[in-house]
Amino acid sequence: MAVDKMVLLRQVVNAFQQGKFNYVIQFIEANNTILKLDPVAIQVYSSALRKVGNGTRAESVVIKGLKTFKGSPQLLNSLGTTQLELGKAKNAVQSFKKALSANPLDIEVKYNLARAYKEVGLFNEAESIFVDVIRKKPTYSQASIHLADIHTNLGALEKAQKCLTSVLERDPANVVALNNLGNVLRRDNNFKASAERFEAAIKLQPTNSTLRRNLAATLVLLNRREEAKQCFIDAVSLTPLDWTAQEELAAFLWEEGVESPFEYIEPHINHEDANAAFVLAYIKLLVRADQFQKALDVLNSQEHLLRSNLDLYIYKARVHRELGDYDASLDYVEKGEKLKINNSIGLESEAGYTLLSLGRAKEALTKFSKLVKQEPRNQGWWTMLSTCYCLLNEENKYHWLCNYQQLLAVMPVLPSKEKRQNLNDELRDVLEALHQNERHPIGQSLRNGTQTYENLFDGKNEVINTLSSLILERAQEFIELQSKDRKHPFLSRLSKDLTFKGSWSVKLRTDGYHRSHYHPEGWLSGVYYVDVPNAVHNNGEGWLTFGRADIANQNFEGDFAVKPKSGNLVLFPSYMWHGTNAFTSSTARLTVAFDIIPSH
Repeated sequence: MAVDKMVLLRQVVNAFQQGKFNYVIQFIEANNTILKLDPVAIQVYSSALRKVGNGTRAESVVIKGLKTFKGSPQLLNSLGTTQLELGKAKNAVQSFKKALSANPLDIEVKYNLARAYKEVGLFNEAESIFVDVIRKKPTYSQASIHLADIHTNLGALEKAQKCLTSVLERDPANVVALNNLGNVLRRDNNFKASAERFEAAIKLQPTNSTLRRNLAATLVLLNRREEAKQCFIDAVSLTPLDWTAQEELAAFLWEEGVESPFEYIEPHINHEDANAAFVLAYIKLLVRADQFQKALDVLNSQEHLLRSNLDLYIYKARVHRELGDYDASLDYVEKGEKLKINNSIGLESEAGYTLLSLGRAKEALTKFSKLVKQEPRNQGWWTMLSTCYCLLNEENKYHWLCNYQQLLAVMPVLPSKEKRQNLNDELRDVLEALHQNERHPIGQSLRNGTQTYENLFDGKNEVINTLSSLILERAQEFIELQSKDRKHPFLSRLSKDLTFKGSWSVKLRTDGYHRSHYHPEGWLSGVYYVDVPNAVHNNGEGWLTFGRADIANQNFEGDFAVKPKSGNLVLFPSYMWHGTNAFTSSTARLTVAFDIIPSH
């Protein structure tokens, strides 16, 4: 009988290798005693379940199998692989550790453990294992590709390039390596070489939408805008329901000033294949573009598709609030609450914003206090807390958060006026070349101006790197003047080890300004002035204003203003409301802005 079962097992393995996954599942379920014969049967069964998209069941099959074959390294490896696919990377780490403990020499398990470490963000641990795997098996291309990803995440772009180049020397047709090398080169500001890698990959896989998107983004940076547009359109035509492709094309068309930037999305909203995630992503895009009535129209037309989705009620509350119907906004908050979904942060936020718009600051304070406890690192909740304190005339609490004399700094980036001028002359040439689009990015605070792509400080341009180093020096000097306060969102995280979370340049034209806003993912934010129009000498035009909260139906005059000056740097906590007054001038306002966070 055992021999017969082994014959059956070989048949099942052969069927799996031929891609007959449903057959494998049905056969094993009809002959489930095979699962007690050998761990391979459990592996094949769970792998077939994963292949048909039933990862949760696959996980439970392996867990049950481990009760029969305790400590089986191949089953522990299968369990970890399944958990990785399910997004349970921490569980996967433990499973792979147990598998490796049972079989320390298994290269495949080592590789998988490194993948799991990478997924949970333990890059140093992952790096050392990948290096060991590659040393023992130099031709393991996937390990080299993952190692390159880690080098990229750690900012070691040269090492990443070497890893990917070594893969391509062995396998010039490796599309993943070509694509990843293109991305690394683009991040390193080597746009021409980046485009060449994407073009080579597209020749190998002409129907790969992702490759065309990546090429398009690089062509934008090369200012080959017509070619970029066609690349984005080609990507969308290949995968019309891929939201990432659609969003990137829409964002490009928007910044080009096209009259109908969403024309490629709209035909698919009422299409029978459209899913809730695609529709909700479009609604989010419309909201970011301040097209609130259009967003409401889509919400109403697609309510049948979204009825059980909490986001329907969050966005309905949002658009009604933006359109000034505050009672309807609160009504949709209440309807959303009836779904009884835990941690409905978006719903709490909408309720708080609407209550502030109605002047019901005490009730709003309850909402935002709860959100601060849930997400203490989200700067936006502290912003809203300060707004509540302001409306409630809680002067001491407001001053604790927004002590402009202590927590805001204005300083020259260099002591010498001549050196500042020389720096700005060099910066101007570099930055002007980056401002090629016509309109501000969707969802950004600026109006009548443009913003650069990518993280400005990630590249190798010498003058940009000089500026970033100077900013970090001035930021460290500013932080050394502060005293720790463990309850304070800024003062509780004081550190000398700083890193940039984001960096960009903004060019404002005449009548340009920034709506009052805050930076939810930052900690310390700032702006450096390269060019300042003469209009700043006229009644506060172009001044940077703090404390002017952007809350509908409420009026905030602002508490503190800074007159821009070329060569000056302004630093402030990321949660502070800040915006600029509009200015009228024939000359533009050119700045570099950034967010800084503690490295540890």
